[in-house]
Amino acid sequence: MQFRLLIASALFAASASAITGKLGDAAVITDNPAGASYIATFPTNGTVTGSAKFSSTSNGTGVEVSLDLKGFKGATGPFAYHIHDQPVPASGNCNGTLAHLDPYQRGQVDPCDPKYPATCEVGDLAGKHGKIPNSNGSMLEVYLVFVDNYISTKQGIGAFIGNRSIVVHNSAGGRIACANLTTAGARSPVAPSPTSGPISPSSGASAVTVSGLLGLAAFVVAALAL
Repeated sequence: MQFRLLIASALFAASASAITGKLGDAAVITDNPAGASYIATFPTNGTVTGSAKFSSTSNGTGVEVSLDLKGFKGATGPFAYHIHDQPVPASGNCNGTLAHLDPYQRGQVDPCDPKYPATCEVGDLAGKHGKIPNSNGSMLEVYLVFVDNYISTKQGIGAFIGNRSIVVHNSAGGRIACANLTTAGARSPVAPSPTSGPISPSSGASAVTVSGLLGLAAFVVAALAL
């Protein structure tokens, strides 16, 4: 009897550690359209420049996300990045993108647990795949590739990213950069990316590598000397 109670207590503790949405856990998207691709290009005069690409995988399960970012000078990390519900308004004010993409009404009160990605907000990419490390105000070059199974390139569903935006936040939650996701046109679908090795930084730069997050992500942050 005691043994059974211990098992039940352990299971309860495990389930209690992951806060799910009011509408349940997020669904794995298995029918993303072949060749669909979206890109967000950050303004060239902003705190963060570069692009974020989102492409259907070859088997339709999940979306491959590729971040190629530069900047962050003077900003304090670690830096979170999310898909937000609304596009960036014509004014360029990142506050106009509203909240994270959250079709299951999960909310942000309890942090996302990357061990249970289905219980996270759909748009909380950093929560599921890791934040960009702090650079102590130095310039950064960031290369990050992972597959997210819960966002989608399929129009008409809550997880669809194509009519939305991506926002980068500083450590205090402030919105330091944002860009709209627009169609990149038809292209060959990509195969799901395995965990890759380090990407060589540009000449003269030092590199910090974090790989294997959830078996999906690998990224290199190159800290450029001032």
